[in-house]
Amino acid sequence: MLPRWFPLPSLAGVAAVLLLTASCSSEGPRPDALGSRAEVPSSTSYEDLLTLFEDWRAFAVPAAPDYSADAMTAQFAELARYQQRLEAIDSSGWPVAQQVDHVLVKAEMNGLDFDHRIRRPWASMPAFYATVFAAQSDTPAREGPGADGWIDLWTYDYPLADGDAERLATQLQTVPPLLQQAQSNLVEDARDLWVGGIRDMRLQALTLEALGERVAGTSAALDEAIGQAHDATVQFTAWLEGELPTKSGPSGVGKDNLNWYLQNVHLVNYTWDDEVALMRHELARSHATLRLIEHRNRDLPPLPVVASAEEYDRRFNASVDEFVAFLDDEEIISVRDYMAPALRAKIGSFSPAPAVGPRGFF
Repeated sequence: MLPRWFPLPSLAGVAAVLLLTASCSSEGPRPDALGSRAEVPSSTSYEDLLTLFEDWRAFAVPAAPDYSADAMTAQFAELARYQQRLEAIDSSGWPVAQQVDHVLVKAEMNGLDFDHRIRRPWASMPAFYATVFAAQSDTPAREGPGADGWIDLWTYDYPLADGDAERLATQLQTVPPLLQQAQSNLVEDARDLWVGGIRDMRLQALTLEALGERVAGTSAALDEAIGQAHDATVQFTAWLEGELPTKSGPSGVGKDNLNWYLQNVHLVNYTWDDEVALMRHELARSHATLRLIEHRNRDLPPLPVVASAEEYDRRFNASVDEFVAFLDDEEIISVRDYMAPALRAKIGSFSPAPAVGPRGFF
């Protein structure tokens, strides 16, 4: 069996990400690889699929990210050759599990094909180049496409051991050249994606500042790498802000493209219209449940709004205690010592109410 790669996000996540993902300019012509490709011998061997899969993964995740126009043209041409190799493997006589593997490899190739033909995130999405993350994503894979070489700070143990400090410094040294490259690569007009990219880059700068304070003095090389990555992020953000007034184009891919992506990449048997119907149904159910609960509690006083960081911490920690006690007392699950600390780690922090309008969802 093939090893698993990146898990698929939810249906809602797929729709939300794609409708806010670029590719509003013309997709550009397909390279001549399909027309001039050499003959590939046909095969019925599952071992040939395994070999192709290993080659494909090495090709799809390059060691040194390069998203320049020349590199992407070359990658698109080479993708056609991998697709041809896959088409030459006949899986019709295989066991079902092995046939599924063939379908999954095709879906992965379809994903890269879609990125080249339609989405082109390296040319339209500044957030594609955000690579430094302080916290684990709340989805199996990060929402939206990103450059290879993510730097997940949350995977390190702090204080850093010497080997980890060296490894992190090496990772952070990739940030300045990637952001310099991005200024040449980002040539498409997708205003919403540009605005979102500015937000993400500001967050990356704050993340690097916090990291610098946390590990200051661990090693001179790490301090230097953090400083250079931070300065490059600030410079890139300023460049994005300067270019924003020139951006006015839409950011979506359209229903037809989304439907193709759902069915040929994520292998979901739904269309955009199907998903809208499902979401409206769930929204109506949620509103009905909320109204029933409000009616049941109509004689109770309104819930007090958290007004300070101290109150936030106190009430949320008390809620963890109450919830864990409920699970234990009602014998719903076997409560373990790690459960309460794990819940407390997800509490978050207090956010004051804005001067105008409600608090944001998150």
